[in-house]
Amino acid sequence: MFRNFLLMATRNLAKQRLFAGFNILGIAMGIACCIVVYLLIQFHYNQDTFHSKASVIYMVNHVRTTDGSPEQWATSPDPIGPALKADLPDVKRFVRFQGERAVVKSGSNVFNEYIRLADPDFFRMFSFSLQAGSPDALTDPSAIILSEPMARKYFGNAQAIGQQLTILFGDKTKRNFTVRAVAAPFPNTASFSFDMLVNFAVGKELGWKDNDWARQVQATFIELTSPSSADKVTKALNRYVKAHNAINQQLVISSFYLDNLLTTAQHSHNTRHALASGTSPTGLLVLGVLAGLVLLMACFNFMNYTIATSTSRFKEIGVRKVLGSTRKQLIQQFIGENLLSGFLALVLAIVLAETLFLPAFSQLIDFYQLRFNLIDNWKLVLFLLVLMIGIGLISGLYPSLYISSFSPINVLKGKQRIAGNNGFVRTLLVVQFGLSMFTVAAAIVTTQNAQFIRHMDVGYNQNQLVVLRTDSEKSFNYLRDVASRLPDVVQVAGSQDQIGRAGDQTITLETSSVKSTADVFRVGSDYVSALGLRLTQGRNFLPDSPVDADQSVLVNESLVKTMGWQSAVGKRIRLDNKSYQVAGVVHDFNYQFFFVKIAPCILKLNRSSENRVLTLKVNTADLATLSNRLKTEWYKVMPDVPFELSQQEDVYSASYDESRRVKDVFTYVAILTLIISIMGLFALVSLSIAKKTKEIGIRKVLGASAFSVANLLNREFLILISVAGIIFLPLAFVAMKALFDNVYVYHIPVTAGSFVGALLLILLLALITIGSQVYKVAISNPVKALQTE
Repeated sequence: MFRNFLLMATRNLAKQRLFAGFNILGIAMGIACCIVVYLLIQFHYNQDTFHSKASVIYMVNHVRTTDGSPEQWATSPDPIGPALKADLPDVKRFVRFQGERAVVKSGSNVFNEYIRLADPDFFRMFSFSLQAGSPDALTDPSAIILSEPMARKYFGNAQAIGQQLTILFGDKTKRNFTVRAVAAPFPNTASFSFDMLVNFAVGKELGWKDNDWARQVQATFIELTSPSSADKVTKALNRYVKAHNAINQQLVISSFYLDNLLTTAQHSHNTRHALASGTSPTGLLVLGVLAGLVLLMACFNFMNYTIATSTSRFKEIGVRKVLGSTRKQLIQQFIGENLLSGFLALVLAIVLAETLFLPAFSQLIDFYQLRFNLIDNWKLVLFLLVLMIGIGLISGLYPSLYISSFSPINVLKGKQRIAGNNGFVRTLLVVQFGLSMFTVAAAIVTTQNAQFIRHMDVGYNQNQLVVLRTDSEKSFNYLRDVASRLPDVVQVAGSQDQIGRAGDQTITLETSSVKSTADVFRVGSDYVSALGLRLTQGRNFLPDSPVDADQSVLVNESLVKTMGWQSAVGKRIRLDNKSYQVAGVVHDFNYQFFFVKIAPCILKLNRSSENRVLTLKVNTADLATLSNRLKTEWYKVMPDVPFELSQQEDVYSASYDESRRVKDVFTYVAILTLIISIMGLFALVSLSIAKKTKEIGIRKVLGASAFSVANLLNREFLILISVAGIIFLPLAFVAMKALFDNVYVYHIPVTAGSFVGALLLILLLALITIGSQVYKVAISNPVKALQTE
C-alpha cells in the first residue's frame, strides 16, 4: 500500500514538474529561513551553558533611577565582591572583571590592545579551557594569559609560554609580563571572553585603591553554594546600597540585584550590552515572525496549487471511489503527496541554508557565529521533522478534505466542478499578496530610514574631523604644534574625552523636584568651536581660562529640559564635590547610540596640560597624505605606540550598522516573499490559461482582440491584488509606525507614499508575470486552441 502511494505521488509530481518545482522551492526557502532563525534562537538561549557552574554563578548588577524611570546597569562597586565573600557564607568566591586599554609590545610588534583584569579565581569559577599552561598562573601578578588568536598574533607558530610582553597602561605605568598560559579557542556560545588576561592586583599599579566604593568595575561575579541561596543574597545586598551612596552622592543607586550567568546574555539589552552580547527579545520575535511569514506564504502557494490542479485528477478520484477507496484513504494519499513534497523541500532547504542563507546572515550580522550541524544538533533535527510534518498537514489538509468529498457519480459524469467563486483560493491569494506588500513596504521604509540615519544631523559638523589619541602631555603638545602648521588643517582642538566615545564619568543631578543623571565630557576651550557645537544660551569657554576650568561648565539642552530650567545660564551644578556655574547651553548633539534618546550631558573645561585627544578640522579629502605626514611625526615622540588616525564619524558606526542590518533583514525578506508570490501567481495564471484554452480560441475566432483576451485573464488577479493592498497596506502602515516609534528614537515620518509604492511595485510585477503568459496566448493560432482536449 505504501509503495503504491509513494509511486502515485511521484507520478503526480512528475506530471506537473514545473509547478511542483515552484512549490518545493518556495517551501524550501521558507524552511531555510526558519533554520536560520531557529539556530539564532538556540544560540541565544545556549549562551554560557558550557560553564559547568553556570547555575550558581551570578553577576551583581545595580539599578539607578533616572527621570523617574529605573535603569539597569551591569557595573558594580569594586569592593562589593570581597565584601560579599567576607560577610555571607553562601558566597563561595568572587571574581571582578575589568578592562583597560593599553599598548602591548613584543619585539617589533606593537599594538593597541584591550587588557582584561580578573581575580585569581577566574578559572576556578568559569570553564574556559587552556591549551597550554596552568590556570594557577593568574595568581602571579607578573603573569599574562593570552587567547589563542593573540598568541599567534604576537608569536606566530613559536611557543608562547615563557615569552615576554611589555605593556604600557596610559602614559605612566609600564610593566613586563611573562606569558604563563594560552587559552583554548573559546566556545562560540561564550557571551564574554578575553584577549589578554592579568591579575586584578595589577590595578593597584594603575592607581586603584582597596575598598574604594567610588570606583566601578565592569562586572562582579559571585559563585554561590547553591541556586537556592540567590534570594537570600539578594536581600543581603541592600546593606551595601548605603555604603555606596554615602561616598557616591552624585551617582546614587536604588538597589543591587543578581543576574544568573545563564540569563546574562539574554538580559544584556537591558544593560546596554555592557559585558555580554545578546539579541533583544523584540529582535528575535521580529525575525521569527518574518521567517514564519515566508514559510506561510509558501504553504499558501502549495494550497492554491493543489486546489487549482485538482480538476486534472477528477477521473482518478472517481475511479478510485468506485473501486472502493474510502475518503480516509484519499485524504492519506493527498497528505502523503504533500509530505513527499515537504521532504524534497527539506532536503533543498538544508542545502540553501548551508550554502546561501547562513553565509548571508553571517555577513548581515557578523557578531553571531551560527553553526549548522545536523549530526550534533538533535534538537534541530527534531525541529525540522516537526516543521515538515506541520507543513504537510497545514498545506494539504484543507485541499485533501475538499477534494476527497467529491461525489464519484458527478465526477465520472463530468458534472463536478471546483466551486465557481472558490472563495478560499481567492482569500489565500489576497493574504499572500497582502503579506508581500507588507514586507515590501517595510523594506522601503527601513531603507529610507537607514539613509536618514546615515545623513542625520548629529548636532555638529562631524565631517572633515580626524582624531588622534596621544599618551602624554609632551606628545600631545608636539603633535598639536605640528598639525597646526599643516596646510590642510583648519583648526586644532584638544580634550581628554572624545564626543561619541563614552565619557568616563556620570553624575547624578538633583533638585527639590527632579533627579537625573548626566554624562561628563572633559574638553579644551577650542573643542566646541572645532566641532561646530551650536550655543543656544550663554557663552563658550574662555581660551585656556583657569577660572572657567575651576568654576564653569557647559550643558546641553536635554539637561536644561530635564531640570526644568527656563534659562540655564547662572545655574549651579555640583561635580566632583565642587560647585560649578553654567556658562552656556549647547544645542543637543548625539554622543550615544542613535537608538537611545540624547541624554543630559555636561562639558567641563580641562586645563591644557590634561589634553590627550587631538581633534583636527581639515579641508581635504586626501586623508592618506595627511595621515602619512602625521605618522612620521608621531613616531618621533611615541616610537613604541601604534599610530591610529580615526575619523570623528567613526564613533557612529554602530548606529549606522544597526540601521543597515534592520534594512537588510526586511529587504531580504521582501525579496523572498516577492519571489514566492510571483512563482505562485505564475503557476495560477498558467493553470487558468490551460483551463480556458478553448474559450480563448473561440473568442479569438469570433474576433476578440489581444487586449480583450488579456483583460479576461488579468482582471481577476489584478482585482485581488488591489483588494490585498486595500486591506493589508493600512495594517502595514500602523504596524511600521508602531515599530518605528518603539524601536527608533530618531526616524523618518512613516507616510503613505512608501505603501502606495509597494502596491504599485506588486501590480507591476504581477502585470509582467501575467503578461508574459498572456502574450503567448494572444499571438497563438486559435485553431490549435480549439483542437485541445
